[in-house]
Amino acid sequence: MIPAATLIQFEDAARPMDTTRPDEDEALIALDPLDVVEYVLSAENLTFDRTEEGDLAFTLAGDWKDYELWFAWRPEAECLQLCLSVDRKCEEANRPAGYELINLVNQRVWLGHFEIWAEDGEVIFRHALSLPEGERPTPAQTAAMIDAAMEAADRFYPAFDFLLTGEKSPKEAMAACMFETVGTA
Repeated sequence: MIPAATLIQFEDAARPMDTTRPDEDEALIALDPLDVVEYVLSAENLTFDRTEEGDLAFTLAGDWKDYELWFAWRPEAECLQLCLSVDRKCEEANRPAGYELINLVNQRVWLGHFEIWAEDGEVIFRHALSLPEGERPTPAQTAAMIDAAMEAADRFYPAFDFLLTGEKSPKEAMAACMFETVGTA
C-alpha cells in the first residue's frame, strides 16, 4: 500500500508521484530515449546536434566555462548515458596526481563520477540512468541528469584547473574548491 503522503490528487484519480497518465505512457514508450532528451533541450531553447554515432551533443555555459555535453543511448546495457567534458587533459606524467584528485572528488559526488579517459587523458564527468525493459526517461529525469553534471563540473572545475596547471597538489586543489560561504553580506 502506498502511504497517503506520496499520492497526488488528479482530477480523475489518485496515483503515486512520478507516474504518467495512461495516454502519456504510449507516447513516452514509443520515443527513442534520445528523443526525450531532444524534447527537454528544445523546451529550454538549447541548440543540439546528432553525431554520426547517434549521440546528442550540446553546449551549456557554466560558472567557469562553456561545457560540452552529450547523451548516448546504449541499448545493449539499457542505459542512457550523459558525459560532460571538463575540457582539461591530464598528461601521462601527471596521471597519478590526476587519479588521486579524481578519487578525492568522487568521494563528494553523489550522482555520476569523474574519470580520466585512458586514450587521451581527457577529464570527463559521466552519469547514467538505467532504463530496463523498454522504459524511457522522463523529462524531469533528463533535466536532473544535466543539472547533476553541471553542478559537479562547476563545483570541481577549479580543483582540476589548479592541479593540471601545476599550481597545487591533489589535496591542496581539493581544499581550494571546498570552501562554502555562510550567511549573507
